Amino acid sequence: MEEEISLVEIGQILLKRWKLLFFLPILALILAYGISAYIITPQYVSSATLIVMPFTEELEGGGVVRHDIESTRQVVQSTKQLTLSMESMQQIIVELNLPYTPTTLRGKIDINVGDVTEVQVTDPNPQRAYEICTEVTAVLMEYITEAARLQNVQLLNPAQVPASPDSPRIALNMAIAYVLGLMISVALAFLFEHLDNTIKTPDDVQKYVGLPVLGVIPEFDEEDIR
Repeated sequence: MEEEISLVEIGQILLKRWKLLFFLPILALILAYGISAYIITPQYVSSATLIVMPFTEELEGGGVVRHDIESTRQVVQSTKQLTLSMESMQQIIVELNLPYTPTTLRGKIDINVGDVTEVQVTDPNPQRAYEICTEVTAVLMEYITEAARLQNVQLLNPAQVPASPDSPRIALNMAIAYVLGLMISVALAFLFEHLDNTIKTPDDVQKYVGLPVLGVIPEFDEEDIR
């Protein structure tokens, strides 16, 4: 019975503050759209994938060793570090005439080494993202084939100019903002109700004062008095 009364009271509180519950989430929705569409700079992602097959290494004594996938992955991991070195970044900046420092450029590049190695570049300019991704992929493949002396590297998917930005995701941001706005409005509704200690109804007298109501003075309109 207490749970049923509690739910009824909750419903009454939310109904009393319906304007807050309606307008605050709408305001959050509008703000999220405005910030996502007009303030946050769109970011474009260009990616390329390549694969390096297990390799055979010739030993000085005349024998050969067949390396497994894990060994090959370790080699690619080491060439990844060479590709992301400050020297390589500076060469790419000069080659493409980029307005970045080596540290800034490195922060835009992500190389994921696995069964298939993926190169991702994020930039506010889609054409520049494509050019950087293409150049970084070429540098990585060059290090693999020359520095690591592996010839069995193949480009699976070359970089493309991204047609649409990867972020911000306006619809997702708006959905999150609406849910947060709704949660905040519910919290504020209960906070305002807790801070409101005024007595408005006979039930409030019994609830807050603990005394029975002996009588109620009716409310008159001016027309009733006349």
